[in-house]
Amino acid sequence: MRTVFTANSTKENMEILYSLAISLTSLLLLVKSSTAHDLIFAVNCGGGKHTDRYGIKYSSDGNPTGIASSFGQSLIISRVHPDDMPLYQTERYHTSTFGYSTRVRGDGEYLVILKFAEVYFTGPGQKVFDVVLNGVPVIQDLDIFARVGKAVAHDEVVPFTVEGQQLSVRDATIDFDGTLSIQFAKGPADNPKVNAIVVLKGPFQQSDIPALPPPKLEQEDPGPLDQDQDQDTDEWNKPSTPNKFKKLSGPRTLNPYSSDESWFMPITVAIAVFLPILFCMCRIR
Repeated sequence: MRTVFTANSTKENMEILYSLAISLTSLLLLVKSSTAHDLIFAVNCGGGKHTDRYGIKYSSDGNPTGIASSFGQSLIISRVHPDDMPLYQTERYHTSTFGYSTRVRGDGEYLVILKFAEVYFTGPGQKVFDVVLNGVPVIQDLDIFARVGKAVAHDEVVPFTVEGQQLSVRDATIDFDGTLSIQFAKGPADNPKVNAIVVLKGPFQQSDIPALPPPKLEQEDPGPLDQDQDQDTDEWNKPSTPNKFKKLSGPRTLNPYSSDESWFMPITVAIAVFLPILFCMCRIR
């Protein structure tokens, strides 16, 4: 029995062929974008290991300085997907200045993402401190409650660049030996703290940065966490920015996806689907 192809079926096949070509192009772009960023350092301060919705792998906190606290685990942290609440429920604080350090790899653009949530105080002005990067003040008089309220996730993003043996951040350029130092400096009220830290290497566009949704204008005291509470997660079905960080590996390791061989599998699959359709189209003619 001979198969007869109509004009409509030929048009449909051409549309399928075109869609496959677009898919192949998208795969190539995805491979390129997935190797554009490198995770330098990530730690869940005061807590254990965690992999977030972007695929960023946070190490457990082994900092010997300061005090690890899990007080926030009794609260529901808003403005963040429930899966990533642990990043804002534990913290490290100290009665004086303390910090973290890590090595960075080569020249380029970098981002420090600092994660905070006020889980204790109920008003502004009760916890105020500074953040210093290699001796340069980058955040002054940080009052988490005044920014977003109690039990609300808050991120501070600090970009910097490294060129040669110099680091540039804000309006300052300083000598740099390859060690990045992030200090949380004692301020006018209570103790400095931090919930989690991420250091990424770019280059970056604004859409590349994992971002929290805008905070609500008014915040209510969330009270203690009710284990039976039904949490509506519909608004968190998708991350707020493109999921470009799933290919990133853990801290202080070379990017395993920078190998030239990492892109063979998706392209091979696309070609395997593409060629039979192309063969059929040639027989139609």
